[in-house]
Amino acid sequence: MDGTLDRTARAGAPRSAANLSPAARARLEEQAGVLLGHDADATFAQAPGVMTAKASNYVSTEQFEAEKRLIFRRIPLVLAASCELPNPGDFKTVEVAGIPVLLVRSRDGSIHALLNSCTHRGAALAAGCGSAARFTCPYHGWTFAQDGALLGVSSPGDFGAIDKLALGLKRFPVAERSGLIWVILDPDSPHQPADLLAGIDDMVAAFGLESWTFVESRALPGPNWKLAFDAHLEFYHVPVLHRETFGPDRSNRAFYFAQGPHQRVIAPRGRPGVAARDDLYALGRVPAASEPVDPLLIGEWILFPAVSINTFYPNGQRGVLLSIVLPGPEVSQSVTIQTFLAESPPDAQTRKEMGDLCAFLGKVVGEEDLPTSAFQQKVFATGLMPEVQYGRNEGGLQHFHGWIARLLQASDAELPAILASPCRQQ
Repeated sequence: MDGTLDRTARAGAPRSAANLSPAARARLEEQAGVLLGHDADATFAQAPGVMTAKASNYVSTEQFEAEKRLIFRRIPLVLAASCELPNPGDFKTVEVAGIPVLLVRSRDGSIHALLNSCTHRGAALAAGCGSAARFTCPYHGWTFAQDGALLGVSSPGDFGAIDKLALGLKRFPVAERSGLIWVILDPDSPHQPADLLAGIDDMVAAFGLESWTFVESRALPGPNWKLAFDAHLEFYHVPVLHRETFGPDRSNRAFYFAQGPHQRVIAPRGRPGVAARDDLYALGRVPAASEPVDPLLIGEWILFPAVSINTFYPNGQRGVLLSIVLPGPEVSQSVTIQTFLAESPPDAQTRKEMGDLCAFLGKVVGEEDLPTSAFQQKVFATGLMPEVQYGRNEGGLQHFHGWIARLLQASDAELPAILASPCRQQ
């Protein structure tokens, strides 16, 4: 039930084949070869046809209840990066579809995912993030250990006899893989998170995120979780909606590479300029096993159901924006948590540039993407627009919504066969 942190990768070390399983390396090389082939031939892969879906999928209470039950309480969710909780006692709280979660690193380095609710009468034990040797309920003073065990009851003689072993905090299955913390929000799940990742954890292992540094985080309220996340899944909107921020000359095309329900979204070759370390187009070939693996990591990584990883190079240092979209308690609510991580501890100038970049990305999402999504939600709720269209150039959206439909139909017993096949496209 508890994840143990792997700290074998060190900051600044080249991302090489040592960070990858042979199957993951082969998969990344295969995708790189396909991408370079399209670049050389000036071709563009598209979905077979336009996909039509019900607009009510975004506003239906019944649909949302099914998603909460059959996706957000069955599928492993990335709720944090390992480097957000680097030390024993570090904790972070999040809420997913009304479920309050407390993530804690214990003294032995393992991670725990607990229901953030005192077993006396349900009060929250912690808020935000911080560090604590133990957790004391602010309502009546019951105290819990970092692993959720009930340590003490205030005025025990007055309260009466209880079974302290049975009154620990509820624990969720949790795994710490490739520098990310994955949780299944069902204490009674028959599955472990590591068994349902479809091999995507093996592929993102090449980032070495377990040794990175947390920089800053922000939370952006938004509409339905799927509307909030759809913009991560296509670049068709970028030169239009983001013309004042990213610029009107950005390509609106994208290449898509699926890995089970997960995927990568990769832009075509950009304008000439200084090449970043992960610029596969500039390298022009698949890197050899002895070379840094960075060019194989090009693009935006999408971890199902609603997480994206984007790479940036402020002041020449690599960082990633980890965006986690979490559904709220109601169908019309979500929150996007933007967390910026640095590959190595930034100096003062780099930290300033990272802060400026974070503010810019917060503006792009908070003032451009999310207000657009909120308007879509308002229109869909009228029932006057019964359908939406996902174009042949929006393969990421077709893949995403297809997997939602597939998982809503799958039984618990079918999940391992659907999700546990590493490095095989579904």
